[in-house]
Amino acid sequence: MRFSAQASGSASSKANSQATPATLPSNLFPMLFEKVLVGERLLVLDLGQATASTVEFFNQFKCRLNFVDLFSADFVMNPQDEATHEELVAEFQAAINLPVGSRLDICLFWDFFTYLDGPALRAFIEALDPFVDSNTRGHSLGVLNARTGLPYCEYGIENMDSLHQTDKKGSQLPIYPHSQRDLNSLLNYFEIDKSRLMPDGRVEYFLLENRNQVATPNRYF
Repeated sequence: MRFSAQASGSASSKANSQATPATLPSNLFPMLFEKVLVGERLLVLDLGQATASTVEFFNQFKCRLNFVDLFSADFVMNPQDEATHEELVAEFQAAINLPVGSRLDICLFWDFFTYLDGPALRAFIEALDPFVDSNTRGHSLGVLNARTGLPYCEYGIENMDSLHQTDKKGSQLPIYPHSQRDLNSLLNYFEIDKSRLMPDGRVEYFLLENRNQVATPNRYF
């Protein structure tokens, strides 16, 4: 397995790596691997920081694992109100920085969508578009409304049906809860194929590419 990490973490993020992670059971995460063939080479995008457990997990596959810590990107942490859609798309494209012609198999979005308002999320999805095809699957976490608190965490993989989360230090960025209907619209060519309400009020999502807009039954709660 090969992996690359972009966007170095801050000093507080490095301190977080010493904190004890909490286990986060996941019913939907295993679905990312249901159609993976033995010996198939995977291209994986992880929007968080590189974690030893995630690298160890993917050692069982032939894959290239790309860590792109967009949570720490300056234009995400310090958004400019006057930035145009085209400028935001260009910022995301530069940050993602995948080779031309790459096609992603798995996208680990974690709770990144919840830190983007509607225009920013649309720009991110447009920037990712060239790297998504009919085989791309995604997993994300979120909240449906502002009444549900979003833990301020970094995430990693513990095993096939358990993730882990580690509390971050510092101030949490503003959050933008998206209802499932709004999120499904904002994600454009991604479709929420499955969702699960978690015990703490968060929601986890399993995403599939759906540019041909095939209807998905029971999409919403």
